[in-house]
Amino acid sequence: MHRPSIVLSVKDRFRTAFFTPDAIARLKAAGDLVLDPDPAHHETPGSHQILANAEVLVTGWETGSIDSLLNSMPELRMLVHSGGSVRDVVGPQIFEHGVRVSSQTQLNAEPVAEYTLAMIILAAKDIFATRRAYTEARAKAPDFWDAFPSIGLYGSTIGLIGLSRISRLIIEHLRPFHCTIKVSSGHLSAEEAKRLGVIPASLEEVLRTSDVVSLHSASTPRTHHMLRAEHFAMMKDGATFINTARGAICDQEALIAELAKDRIRAIIDVTEPEVSVPDSPLWTLPNVFLTPHAAGSMGRELHRLGDGAVDDVEHFLAGVPVAGEFTAEQYAGRA
Repeated sequence: MHRPSIVLSVKDRFRTAFFTPDAIARLKAAGDLVLDPDPAHHETPGSHQILANAEVLVTGWETGSIDSLLNSMPELRMLVHSGGSVRDVVGPQIFEHGVRVSSQTQLNAEPVAEYTLAMIILAAKDIFATRRAYTEARAKAPDFWDAFPSIGLYGSTIGLIGLSRISRLIIEHLRPFHCTIKVSSGHLSAEEAKRLGVIPASLEEVLRTSDVVSLHSASTPRTHHMLRAEHFAMMKDGATFINTARGAICDQEALIAELAKDRIRAIIDVTEPEVSVPDSPLWTLPNVFLTPHAAGSMGRELHRLGDGAVDDVEHFLAGVPVAGEFTAEQYAGRA
């Protein structure tokens, strides 16, 4: 009986982080598993020979591009990426070779949605602002609760900018909490808004009326600095802005200038540049909660991506639908 050649082209540090012993055992049960000795560059003769015989190729973070090798990989039928975007590994020409492709983009959205949900709940509860007031006063002043009359997720308005996979998960997570959800997206039809239970709104309406605004747009040339000074100025006093998307979507200096007025609050997981410069006010502004791009998959959450990649391999070989698969047309729209 033919056993397919499965090549795991993933750097050691990511192979052990993503793939549990059980996941490796499942790959070995599905076919003849071979490790690529040079996943970062594919430059050694051993790597070339292994890839030439690969029927299923499993890649990961920092796996080198295989674009120049496609003509020498005649057996390749399926590429399964254990990360999100596959662009650094292969270009759209892979589809011209008749190879199917999958990634774990949907699974990688889950921890970001969980992080965002947690921050929305804390922001709506005014936890960051009340903790600051409590710490500064070192006492619970008689008018403490009068200073925060709009505390609570119940009855609040949550605004989402962009209708991404993450946005959809957040909408689902927020369903039990009895809040109004407004979504600004050019891709949201009236029919889908009704199905999702959200209110379609302009960017300006989301910013003006929401208690918490969460950004989930893709970072493209079109969205570079999409949110500018006039947009942050529209936000309600006491509202919170959350960014788990990309720092470049915001004019960061404009955001900092508005935050310096101590009128709005921000929870920022991504900045421009990726690590905020040492003297940035984001480190010290009391109304900013800054995290180190921690919303995406980390630690045990990486096992979800590895398990998803193994599921895709097993399902492909079994001839059943592959959850993470996408088409050549869909490739163009992936970040």
